[in-house]
Amino acid sequence: MESQRKIEKVVRKLSFAEAEEADVEYYSSIDWKESAAIVEQMRKNIWSEEYKQKRKKIIRRSKLKDDRDDFE
Repeated sequence: MESQRKIEKVVRKLSFAEAEEADVEYYSSIDWKESAAIVEQMRKNIWSEEYKQKRKKIIRRSKLKDDRDDFE
């Protein structure tokens, strides 16, 4: 027994250029908050190993009389 779907399946085969154009069209049609959330999720999926590692903190001590180059 087959149940009725609320959402209809839509499948399109596109060339690379057409798919790129469809992506641009999609992201220009959605709200910027939704777009930012999608990008953040993609970033977490790609960089998941780096998120698991602890971040290193670099602390530098300097004195006022130290001769140092501010343009490192």
